[in-house]
Amino acid sequence: DKITIGDNSIFGESVKLYDHNHEYGFNPDFFVDKNNYKTAPIVIGKNCWIGSNTVILKGVVIGDNTIVGAGCIIHKSIPANSIVKNKQNLILDNLQQ
Repeated sequence: DKITIGDNSIFGESVKLYDHNHEYGFNPDFFVDKNNYKTAPIVIGKNCWIGSNTVILKGVVIGDNTIVGAGCIIHKSIPANSIVKNKQNLILDNLQQ
């Protein structure tokens, strides 16, 4: 569709922007159409920092002055002046007893 990136926005490594995805359905059986897509624009505001390995999906608007932490999957819009980060839990097992 279309991807717009505002002035002074920066990206970490391996950021992916997808303004489309394959059409699919269930009639009569489940199918994924290899040639037809649903599309929607992506808009990234000005002065944004998009962290490494972030994925931004179709239809998302990221407001100005926003930070998106590394490894986030952004599937809905984010208002201006926000910080978005993953809540991750690291599980450490001590193998010494």
